[in-house]
Amino acid sequence: MINALAGRGISTMPEAGRAIIQDQMAIGGEALPWSDRRAFAELMLSWEMRSYRAALSLSGPVTFDRGVPDVLGYLRLSNLPIPSHVNNASRIFRYHRRVFIAPPLAADLRDRRRAEAIF
Repeated sequence: MINALAGRGISTMPEAGRAIIQDQMAIGGEALPWSDRRAFAELMLSWEMRSYRAALSLSGPVTFDRGVPDVLGYLRLSNLPIPSHVNNASRIFRYHRRVFIAPPLAADLRDRRRAEAIF
């Protein structure tokens, strides 16, 4: 969906998680959701804050695949404590009040199942 929006000229910001996983696997890093969830969350937070700042320089609406609040949700779902700096970031980096949530696509489910089978 993000690619389709970008193809129509709408500015978009990609998902942090997939890129972080690819980068960490390429370098033999441990900041992966199946190795070190806390480190993975910190990298996602940095990525999302950078994406937010980059979007400020764009004109028109920008669609984010994920955002700073998703890091907070990830920590909650992972039963990890939420550090105060993550709470601070979710208060500072604010998005539009209207959001849309799309159901998972079949390709996303296949990717998730493949990752779960490997790890």
